[in-house]
Amino acid sequence: MFLGKDKFEKFAKVVKVPEMIISFLFLATGGYLLYVIPLYTKALTIKFGLVVASIPLAVIATKKFNKILMVLSLFCLIMAYGMAEMHRASAKKQLTGGTDTVETADGTVLSGKDLFTKKCSQCHGIDGDAQRSNAPKLSESKLGDAEIKHLVRNGKGIMFSFSEKDISNEELEAITKYAKSLRN
Repeated sequence: MFLGKDKFEKFAKVVKVPEMIISFLFLATGGYLLYVIPLYTKALTIKFGLVVASIPLAVIATKKFNKILMVLSLFCLIMAYGMAEMHRASAKKQLTGGTDTVETADGTVLSGKDLFTKKCSQCHGIDGDAQRSNAPKLSESKLGDAEIKHLVRNGKGIMFSFSEKDISNEELEAITKYAKSLRN
């Protein structure tokens, strides 16, 4: 854009089709993730708005060779990314702390809540009742320890399975205790 109109037009012709394919893939995968993991928040709405605003700004900027609109479009994308990073950092802070701890053979204390948050909350939610991707409400679960452990190890439907490489037996015990603590 800043090299000159002729060079820019030549560059735009070369990258037009790959850019359209990549943009479509971003849109398709983003839509799929919103469908599979419906996690609508005010921050998500603002981030989505910034990204959507950046697209027509960039199109107009390229058509009219307007450097100010191009910079504004880039600024919108940078703001959306910055908000995503800030949200991720604040979510990590909120998710720390533990309940239902288990002590391992070497004396390490594992927190069921921390492990559940890292491994299970994408579908079950932090409180166990999010029902994303058709995950059952854990507050209504009647499963015993052995059944919970079997489901975690082997998965069910689209639920991931977690081998001993992914989750140790001590971690599985901590997650089981925490999942049971979410019941009504």
